Amino acid sequence: MLSLYDISVPSTIRALEQLLSNLKKGEEWCKAQNLLETTLTEGKISDMLPLTRQVQFACDSAKGVLFRVGGEEEVKMEDNEKTFVELYERVEKVLGLLRGAKREKFVDANKDITVKLGPKEVQFNSLVYLQNFMLPNFYFHRTTAYLIMRAAGVEVGKSDFLGFETMTTSAATA
Repeated sequence: MLSLYDISVPSTIRALEQLLSNLKKGEEWCKAQNLLETTLTEGKISDMLPLTRQVQFACDSAKGVLFRVGGEEEVKMEDNEKTFVELYERVEKVLGLLRGAKREKFVDANKDITVKLGPKEVQFNSLVYLQNFMLPNFYFHRTTAYLIMRAAGVEVGKSDFLGFETMTTSAATA
């Protein structure tokens, strides 16, 4: 039987690993084009927030599941990353937290969760939080980060987003 852990942590780990890989391609692209890395790290699509903020929000969504659903202590992070190296460090730190998550703590699908969204608070139970907020929000920011790089000209495609080269056909185990 799938648990709340199974529907959130393994896929989030995989997506963050691919984000890390995409960011590295972005840094390599900047170097190959002889561009400042801020070309991408401060890059935007339309009026959306820049790449750095998209990565920060994706990381925040990913680690949020640990304290909201998984019973872990909240780990605060400053939103001050400006360079690729700093973004790598943030993603790696969140990956470490996720890899350390304990499946047995993700048990209460009806646990009340409150998320502050601007001036208002939204109430969820754990399952609805994962299905209707955490995962969609995480993938929104992860996808936007990818699209900022792609729109700038970084050669990333669907296989880079999904990670075909590391994809397995069996369920992930932790």
